[in-house]
Amino acid sequence: MKLSKETEDVLKNFADINQNILVEKGNVLRTVSTMKNILGRAEITEAFPKQFGIYDLNEFLGVLTMSEDPEIHFENESYLTIESGRSSVKYFHSDPSIIVSPPDTFNPPETNCKFSITNKLLTAVAKACAVLQLPDVVIREENSTTVMVATDLKNTTSHEYKVEVTMVGNSNGPVDLHFKIDNLKMIPGDYELHISTEKNVSHWVHTTLAIQYWIALEQSSGQ
Repeated sequence: MKLSKETEDVLKNFADINQNILVEKGNVLRTVSTMKNILGRAEITEAFPKQFGIYDLNEFLGVLTMSEDPEIHFENESYLTIESGRSSVKYFHSDPSIIVSPPDTFNPPETNCKFSITNKLLTAVAKACAVLQLPDVVIREENSTTVMVATDLKNTTSHEYKVEVTMVGNSNGPVDLHFKIDNLKMIPGDYELHISTEKNVSHWVHTTLAIQYWIALEQSSGQ
């Protein structure tokens, strides 16, 4: 098997959420953060022939860059063989019991409001958080307009950067949603953002790739 660039990009993104991953048989990759507040799911073009664990995903991705056009073989029960030309790497599986992996079953909560969030908007807000050293992102209503704000909720004199966002449909009340910028680790792109204010969970759905994330809202969120 050879991994596509798109699949490698998904694995790189998932490594930012959790350094280890339990790869399941089939064409779906899933990850969950160690704090269990971020869950990611992606459908890929490749289909893995069996389950195997990777303890250090960044290390595994680094191994792939050691060779040109590497091919992965799965014949051995204990390790992968990564071959390229005359070279090969024996890369041992990790014990699944030491990997933080998503639950076997996950029932997403019903959502009650929806936003259209562009890659340009997300990039601008993330840059503002980095430049101004702001830890929080808030979606709220101001003067009948919905805005996404980079801010510090613990500092009443905090700098703020804000940009308008598009709400799709009604929210059944005023919106006040709080995120930590460190939790917004999605792969770049445009997203549909669905919110369950009852369960304090956000659901980010990429508009062109088969990838989605469920990210917990901060406890101060609500309507």
